[in-house]
Amino acid sequence: MNKEKLTGNKGEWSELYVLFKLLAEAKLYSADENLNRTHNNVDVKSINRVDSVRQLIYEIDDGDGIINIIDGLRNEKIKSLTKTEAINLSTKLVNEIKSGAGRAFSVSKRLKALLNKYEITKVSEKSSSKSDIDIKIYDPKHSLTSQQKFSIKSLLGSQPTLFNANKTTNIIYKLTGQNGSPLTGKQVEEINKIGNPYKYIKRTKDIVNKGFKIKFHSFQDDTFKLNLQLIDSDLPVIIASIVLDKYLKEITKITDVIQELNKSNPMGYDLTQGHNFYEYRIINFLIESALGMTSKTVWTGEYDVIGGIIIVKPNEEVLCYHLIDFNKFKTYLKNSCRIDNPSGSKMGYGNVYKDNGETFIKLNFQIKA
Repeated sequence: MNKEKLTGNKGEWSELYVLFKLLAEAKLYSADENLNRTHNNVDVKSINRVDSVRQLIYEIDDGDGIINIIDGLRNEKIKSLTKTEAINLSTKLVNEIKSGAGRAFSVSKRLKALLNKYEITKVSEKSSSKSDIDIKIYDPKHSLTSQQKFSIKSLLGSQPTLFNANKTTNIIYKLTGQNGSPLTGKQVEEINKIGNPYKYIKRTKDIVNKGFKIKFHSFQDDTFKLNLQLIDSDLPVIIASIVLDKYLKEITKITDVIQELNKSNPMGYDLTQGHNFYEYRIINFLIESALGMTSKTVWTGEYDVIGGIIIVKPNEEVLCYHLIDFNKFKTYLKNSCRIDNPSGSKMGYGNVYKDNGETFIKLNFQIKA
């Protein structure tokens, strides 16, 4: 077995923690709007996992509670483990996840050996899909058994990313003076010399302080723009507005973002009747992002995640927002998400530049949940 692949960040290691935690408990509990456990739960019957080239099924035997590991292609039992062993393994995993240092890290040799023993040779399955775990569940409330995919978000480390940034999420803004004039070469140089801390916020504010307007121009990538338009035709302009507010006004919490949009009303909606135009569109963007939409791939509206979102809380509790609890999930996203900015050097944004005699700046964003 290739042991060198057992390296990952806290979010990736948390996928293995969830695997053994759910196998040990054989239940998945729902969360309320504030991420507190409710009495509602489903039974975990088995979990599918693709490890390297093998398709494995971790199946719970209802009779004696033994967890059988089955080769999915040959339909043969490879080995088994007890729930006590699964509990022990999940405990060791979460302890080492919490103490893990750096962006990507390995675990102790003893834990690696245990993981190898139970057919784990890699931390997570690299995929363009947003689903992280494939579970057969039984819903006692509706007497239904189904195979469902879930996304996993871990709060054991830093706040997880709901919508990832890359160069395709750069938004281009045009910079003009009162007479439509561009910045001078000297002004461009002065702004780009502004360094850390918070250099992109300072640069954006300095542009305004110099008497220039920052106006949305275009998206660097058409796929991302069209994905947004598929969700809502006005969404590209709305997203561009909230990203600019992030740098100029330092508004990051989604609840504050919605409040500011209602105040500034960049789209000129008729808000007199109490319609939540901005909240509705922003929450839909968060939902689509959580369930499969990315900036790089053409979005068709087909969800990678059909079961819901599993969240690992800082206290090691594993809870779920099932898609049948959609309103709770929407409220959680609204209350927990915030806008963040990624690395400017990696994403290629944050510098004022000239193009055909006009001046521009690219800004970027990601959503933490």
